[in-house]
Amino acid sequence: MPNMKTLLTTTLFTLSPGEVTSLSIHAAQRLRVEEATGTDVWVTREGDSEDYWLRCGGSLLLNSGDEITLSVDPRAAEPVRLALIAEARRPATNVSHLVARMARRWVRGTEWTPNQDQVTAS
Repeated sequence: MPNMKTLLTTTLFTLSPGEVTSLSIHAAQRLRVEEATGTDVWVTREGDSEDYWLRCGGSLLLNSGDEITLSVDPRAAEPVRLALIAEARRPATNVSHLVARMARRWVRGTEWTPNQDQVTAS
């Protein structure tokens, strides 16, 4: 199994009491309530019959293609800070994989062309 590095991209934003916003999710990510003073954040997802209520520290996994609506309780004393956290797994440099690729190229000799993984016989 190749070594993987985890890279996180976080987008922070705030919503004021009573504010409602809609988001289109283009890559899987986690919605997390970073700061809230006991107030609930309401989340609804298009095509999902469930409603989600999140408090400070709570989170919800969102899938690519999700359309969500967020709302903050209008009785909240302060704005709520939210984070969208995307995780991307990238392969780390794997020396054995590079050596194997070089060996395949050497064996193919002059018949090898870049981006072509099939060997042709003459």
